[in-house]
Amino acid sequence: MKKDPKFLIAILAAIIIFLAGCSTSSKNSSDKKKNAAAIEGLWIGTYTVGQGEPVPDGTSFFFSFSIYPDGKLSYKSKGFYQNSREYITFADGTWSLNGSSFSFEVTTVNIAGGGEEHTQTGNAIYNSADGTLKSGFITDPLGGSAVWTMKKVQ
Repeated sequence: MKKDPKFLIAILAAIIIFLAGCSTSSKNSSDKKKNAAAIEGLWIGTYTVGQGEPVPDGTSFFFSFSIYPDGKLSYKSKGFYQNSREYITFADGTWSLNGSSFSFEVTTVNIAGGGEEHTQTGNAIYNSADGTLKSGFITDPLGGSAVWTMKKVQ
């Protein structure tokens, strides 16, 4: 029984297309892993408060992230309590990276004056070339928001 050459060529083409798709999928997965590994570490920067905070609009504070390989994140920031007392806030949560889009969700673990824990969300643009998180924005359900930038230091 003689096989039609067009049929054999079609089968061969289908196999090549399938294998090329597997290779691209593997490359995309590999790129995501490289980006995730590159973002892990200690980040330091500042955040600038917006309206709705108990300090003047535009006040800046130090801010740091510890980004861990398992999708966990913790942060430390400085703030004000009752318009004058400085305090340090800590929070723990999770992070994700989709291309250059970084996002996180944390729960504060200490509140000045004994306030309740609450959840904050944020996002930024990750630049792997210069090791920065830029155009960051964070929202807080207690009425505040801030813009922020960070640089990876370790």
